[in-house]
Order: sequence, then C-alpha cells, then structure tokens
Amino acid sequence: MYHFLKWRQSEYQALFKLENKIKDAIVPFIIVPPIEYDFAEKQLKKTIQEHIEPMPKRFKDKWGSRLALLDFHESVEQEIMDNGDTAIKYVYNNAIALGCKLIPVISLQKSVLFLTEIRKIIKTQKCGVALRLFLEDLDKVTINNEISNILSTIELTIKDVDLIIDLKMPDKFEPYPLFSNIIGMKINKLNSLKDYRSFVIAGNSLNTKEIKQPGGLFIRHEWMLYPHLVNKFKEKSPAFGDYTIENIDFPPPMDMRKVNPSAKLIYTLPQHWHVLKAKAFRGNEGQMVALCKKIISIPAYKGITFSDGDKRIHDTANGKENHGNLGTWKQVAINHHMTKVVHQLSSYHASVI
Repeated sequence: MYHFLKWRQSEYQALFKLENKIKDAIVPFIIVPPIEYDFAEKQLKKTIQEHIEPMPKRFKDKWGSRLALLDFHESVEQEIMDNGDTAIKYVYNNAIALGCKLIPVISLQKSVLFLTEIRKIIKTQKCGVALRLFLEDLDKVTINNEISNILSTIELTIKDVDLIIDLKMPDKFEPYPLFSNIIGMKINKLNSLKDYRSFVIAGNSLNTKEIKQPGGLFIRHEWMLYPHLVNKFKEKSPAFGDYTIENIDFPPPMDMRKVNPSAKLIYTLPQHWHVLKAKAFRGNEGQMVALCKKIISIPAYKGITFSDGDKRIHDTANGKENHGNLGTWKQVAINHHMTKVVHQLSSYHASVI
C-alpha cells in the first residue's frame, strides 16, 4: 500500500506514530516540499541549505530503514547546496549513509539535470526507480517510446521499475465500472506491464477546500474504485495508493496573518470520510473539544487502541490533552487514515462489498 505525503511535520509525525505492524504494510511516497515564503520579511523562510540539511536525519528518525519512495518539488530540483552538491544528491547520499532505504521517483516531466542525478544514484545504490505516470501521459500515442527513452537515459530496464499510475483528482470517479474500464484500457496499452517490479494505482477524491461548514460524509471514491480496477489486470494486480486526507499539490503561498483557516477534523470510515468543519481556528481553539466529542460518539469510532490519532481524539474530548494546532489535527487524521486503510486492505473484499 502506498500513501502520498508531503514531507512536512504533520505528515512525518503521522508516519512516526504508526504502530510497527502498520508501518510494515506501508510504502510512503514522500515529496520534498518547496521552501515556504515569509510574507513579513518578503523572502523565503530558509536557504536551500537550511531547508534540505535536516531531511536525511529526519527520514532516519521518523521512518528508520523501511522502504520509501522519494520525489522532489520542481522548485528544489536544481538547487545547489553549500558543498556544491545538488539538493537531490545531498539528500540521497546522506540519507543512504544513515541506513535509509529510498527509491527515487522519476516522471516524463523531469528535467535532464534531475534524471542525470538520479542515474548516478541508482548506478551506485542498485535501487531502481519508481516511474510516476499521469492520465495525460497514458493518452499520448508516443507513451511507450517515451518510457523507453527515459529508461534508456537512466540506464534501467522495466524489471527495475516500480510503475505508479497517479490519477490525481479526476473530475468524476463514478460510475466505477465505466471509469475502471477506461483506466484499464489506457494502462493495458503499456508494453510489458507484467515485467514491472511493482505496479500501483493511486488517486484522491477529497477536496477539503470545497467543504462548507459543518462538513458531512464524503465518499472515498479511490477506495470504492479499487476492487473494480483489480479485475482489469490479468497478469499483474495493482497495489492501492491514495493521498491520505488531502491533495498533495503545493498551492501558491498565503499570508497566514491575513487568513484564519477553519477548525476541522477528518475521520476515515470504511467507505467515507467523516469531515467536521467549524469556525476559524485561531482564537477559538477550544472548539476542537466539541469536534472530538462528536467523533468518539459515532458508532464507527475505533477506540483509543486503534491508532495514535484515535487516542488523541479521545484524550482531547475528555480533557486529557490540549487543543493542539491545525497541524495536530492533520497529523491525527492522517495517522488514523493510514491505520484504517492497512486494516481494510487485509480484507478489502469484505470491506467494500
């Protein structure tokens, strides 16, 4: 199972606080984020050195030697560290030296410089790569040639490649049989699908920005689609992937002095997200107690032993923990979500049907 995650505090803490048996079932797709902008100072908050330098040790501290896929936001791909290395080389060399197990992610959109750096890494590490393709890539008549060319550039064959089909956020998932047919036909046009090292289809259907107060139930379309997709591939079944509880795009920076986001709590159910959205968070942090009480009162609440996120919801509802910040509740939601999906995938037929 694959989860796409921005490498920011809420996300890596959500990973870190998973139980070991849940960690063992997950391969995170980690994206190194862009440097944040400081509106007060009218400049980036950090230099590239300050932004990148802590990451290798943090990978080790938060994920240990478990496998992860690693991609970079385009804004940092060509940046140079103080020692003259590219940010890409710096992260991989230092992380691998610490015992991290990272597989580089490439796509047809990556620059020649990026691919050159990745080729050097895979030559020394013998780790292969993950190739991330989008629906628009699959629509190209030249797709098989483009895949051959990019693999030739990095001097690999398909058997050393993990294939990731990233649906992103489609306009419409339903009806599932029709959409799965369309996706299946597109993917089955790829040459030698069975020869890829692994194969995953990922996507996202939750757009929290469009959710109004007080929230509601929202269908987990990528999860509901998955059983239909599995049946489309005879020789190699796809693994499941998702974006956990939010989009992985990096929108233009906002001046947070002028914005006060709503308090929200997202709780993953078997087929839906239960989203509670309240008033502006800053200045009214105490409303999280009421949101947490609502979650622990629903029949589908899994209890304090299910995940660290579930325990935090319970403890805040009962006055044993503070109100946290916006990042706290993102961490809680992601931690519960990943735990939930691991349990579901162990018996997904029964969960969906």
